Amino acid sequence: MPTRNLKKVIFFLPTLSIGGGERVVSDLSLSFPDAIETIIVLLKNKVSYPYKGKVISLDIPISNPLFLRIYYFFVCLFRFKKIIKEENPDYVISFGPPLNIVNLFSNKKNILRVDNVMSSSGKGLVYKVLIKLFYNKAPKIICVSRVAAEDLINNFGIKKEKIMVIHNPLNVKEIQGLILEPLGPECVEIFRKPVIITAGRLTKQKNQKCLIKAFRRVKNKIKEAQLVILGNGELELKLRLLAKDLKIEESVHFLGWQKNPFKLLARARVFVLSSLWEGLPCVVLEAMACGTPVISVDCKSGPREIIAPNSKLDSRANGIEYADYGILTPPFDKKSKSEEILAEAIIKTLTDKNLSAFLGAKSLQRAKDFDAEKIIKKWEFLEYGNNKIS
Repeated sequence: MPTRNLKKVIFFLPTLSIGGGERVVSDLSLSFPDAIETIIVLLKNKVSYPYKGKVISLDIPISNPLFLRIYYFFVCLFRFKKIIKEENPDYVISFGPPLNIVNLFSNKKNILRVDNVMSSSGKGLVYKVLIKLFYNKAPKIICVSRVAAEDLINNFGIKKEKIMVIHNPLNVKEIQGLILEPLGPECVEIFRKPVIITAGRLTKQKNQKCLIKAFRRVKNKIKEAQLVILGNGELELKLRLLAKDLKIEESVHFLGWQKNPFKLLARARVFVLSSLWEGLPCVVLEAMACGTPVISVDCKSGPREIIAPNSKLDSRANGIEYADYGILTPPFDKKSKSEEILAEAIIKTLTDKNLSAFLGAKSLQRAKDFDAEKIIKKWEFLEYGNNKIS
């Protein structure tokens, strides 16, 4: 057995509030053994998730006008370098392209985490050029999915030996305890009816617009159906107006960010992910841990890896694909009938009790594969590796 020495790990991310990467840092910090000291460095001191360790805020605005971004990049770099010097960590793990670049330029102990298929993630050309130029300088890159790893190798020229694939951890036991919390009075009436639920930031990536359009088709068949949307974001007003234009606003419920979304996920009849792109969507795994049937658009990259792990990961659903652990439907594009097919899959799940029960059982089964106790073992290199990355 290798010698266990106390290791100091810095996580570097924008906030610890609302998001998949934030949830991962929360779960990892709580799951790490005492042999690992955790420091969480944030751009802004926004914390919603529980954590273990120390939090340091750089007090830097997250959203900046274009002309200020270069200025704040150097401010961030200067402040982060100062923290690295003071703390002298063994590893510095950053989340997302902007902070990955800061991490690369500030120290040689960096580990970069990639949580999307970068070639189709919607990130600008500048970041894609920076990835090609600099990511190979990192000692280690952790990808959240196999497809994200292949994308870095094939489209950005990143060396295969630098990459590890570590899926997002899932605290199944904690989630199943939180399910038992009763609904608030504002939700009781909604959940007496058949509820379709989704969760995520209200942004272009999450594509709630197309889910709302598909839901209108569902309402034509199942009059009592309700759509619950969890999350905040800049598109909320546009999405509300869309529901109003489609005359379904009374059946579309925007419930914002929830401290305990699991009690809602567990009481829904089906969870739907409608994203244009993903890495490895935590919310799909969370819905599975609640025993909720899952339907996902077959976008790059994570949904297929979760729902149909034995299939070719570069294949795409052409119609309703009944996979090992849920249902996949075609990615959204202007030429396909994606909304119509998604609506059909939702209707089928809501009306076929046997299918719904089968998918719910399969969700629970798959969630156990991502349990934190299993995933945390893949991070043991932090505890047993060399004292320093060089």
